[in-house]
Amino acid sequence: MEARSDAINICEKSIDQVGQSVEAGNEHRAVEKARTKLENLPLPLIHHIMDCLSPKDSNKFSILSKTFNSSWLTYPVLHFDNILFPIQDPHAFNAFVLRYFQHRAPHIVRCLRKLRFCYKVQLPSDFCDFHFCDFQPLVTELLYFASHNNCKVVDFEVDVITLFLSIPYNALHPMLSSEFITTLKLSGFTLLIPDPVIKCPALKLLSITFCTGFQTLHVVSPSLVEVEIIRCQELKSVIVESDEIECFKFVGAQSSTINAIQPCDISIKLAANQCLKSMYLENVIVSEALLVVATKILHVLRSNLPKNMKIYNPNVEILQLENYGVMENLVVCAPNVECFEYSQGFWGRSCAIDISACVCLTLLALEGAIITDGWVKSLVSALACLEELKIIKCDMLEKIEFKNARLETLVVEGCSKLKAAMVDAPNLLHFTYSGSIDIYPLLILSTKCNANIKLKHYSPHSVPDDWFPRLSRFLSCFDHFNVITISCVSTSALIFPREFVLTNMVSPLHDVKHVIVKVGEILMGRAVPSLVESLLWLTPKPDILTLESSVTGKKNTIKFQYQWNGRKMDEEEDNCCFGLLIKCWRHYDLNIEYEGFDDNNGGDQLREFFASYL
Repeated sequence: MEARSDAINICEKSIDQVGQSVEAGNEHRAVEKARTKLENLPLPLIHHIMDCLSPKDSNKFSILSKTFNSSWLTYPVLHFDNILFPIQDPHAFNAFVLRYFQHRAPHIVRCLRKLRFCYKVQLPSDFCDFHFCDFQPLVTELLYFASHNNCKVVDFEVDVITLFLSIPYNALHPMLSSEFITTLKLSGFTLLIPDPVIKCPALKLLSITFCTGFQTLHVVSPSLVEVEIIRCQELKSVIVESDEIECFKFVGAQSSTINAIQPCDISIKLAANQCLKSMYLENVIVSEALLVVATKILHVLRSNLPKNMKIYNPNVEILQLENYGVMENLVVCAPNVECFEYSQGFWGRSCAIDISACVCLTLLALEGAIITDGWVKSLVSALACLEELKIIKCDMLEKIEFKNARLETLVVEGCSKLKAAMVDAPNLLHFTYSGSIDIYPLLILSTKCNANIKLKHYSPHSVPDDWFPRLSRFLSCFDHFNVITISCVSTSALIFPREFVLTNMVSPLHDVKHVIVKVGEILMGRAVPSLVESLLWLTPKPDILTLESSVTGKKNTIKFQYQWNGRKMDEEEDNCCFGLLIKCWRHYDLNIEYEGFDDNNGGDQLREFFASYL
């Protein structure tokens, strides 16, 4: 670690000081001492230190001394990346790589550990120039060098453009059976091998992304751990055989037809008693046979699923499904699953779900599922381990009612027909609601819960006449909560008319101590004290009021400290608390702290507002 630090300091300080007088003699001697210390290290250790440096710093390292230059020449890593070096012009980058490669290659014969080539278009002009710059001879020469010099890591990447850069058969074929290669990454190429078979006994990581030119891919490697295949046009069949595979990721190519998925047969052959850590499938036509592959984590996104799907997989612990196809009935028999997420994709149909066998669930998230009031009451109440429940856009629900002693987080959003909710969850800590404010009763039995309420979007001049009575009744359901966050687009949805306040003396949120308001506009001017006055009617004796603007990202806070004042307790100013045992903030001596307020966001007007009552 100390040697690595010395190397970085030398790269940062000495290179910048070449040709300049050293102002601090002590610092110069310290750098020289560190350089000498590094030069005396064994060559393998110097190479190990260079592994900790970026390719750019490794180049700097090479010009510090003859010893370092010799170490750099024999360093068994070639890294060409136009972003790191930065050379944007493709012709200049091609010439740079060729010159650099010809200089380094003779010194690392038969001992190449890693070769990376990457060119990414940065500017529109580079995109045009790319078509007139032929990288194929250079890429071919680099691949030949890698295959003939026992390279362990091969990583080649070019931008996906209309004309894929092709790799000749003779350059790629030796890589597919190399006994040395452990990592093979190819991205953005046309592979001129119709049906490649990869038989690399030491291969651990295979990544082929945005490539074309082949229809089948067969991988046989006893040591293979991770496979990643992403958006390869024309690919119709994938077969993977490995005794050690842990992670498999496949993302199908996008079709030009809307909601059409290009079919591709996927077969994963595991050893006896072998289980994947994770399998990720996206944009594929999924068969039941694929879903029974032993895996602990299974993600199926934006994919076509059969009309009637039954998943029996005793190994899966995390299951995420997104229905983009015709699936209408889903039965999940996975007794060990702990997290289950289902969502109805944009093109997917509504789906009935049976997860009664999933008794160990700790997280359940349903979006667009066909579930009934009775389904929620019986199932959720029976899930003894459930800690987080999300019900989103489930339009058949009219009432949510259940008891669950373990539940900590509840999210209910966009359920258009929901009319009432009664939740007995004594350990509930977080409740998020977005939808109609006409839901009543909304009863959450928990003494330690915080609420996040997202109100319907209204422009400043389109708030309905009956909005405020409905909102007041709705918010009264949260009177026993600790902290309430209210999100809305405009402050006009929260500024109650004075006539309404005078005729409704009982505040909806009488016991709430902290209210957070998030609005989608800039808070400034007279709107700030008007909003604060309205909030002080909603919650008449708060400890903290917080105002946030999503436009500026700024958070402003008002903190209140109350002192008893017997005289004010007997006064009835504007009849604000007439006949009420609990008095509002006006009947106390106040100590108010402002955080984040200034002249531009209503700070002066807010101070004037409170001064008129003190």
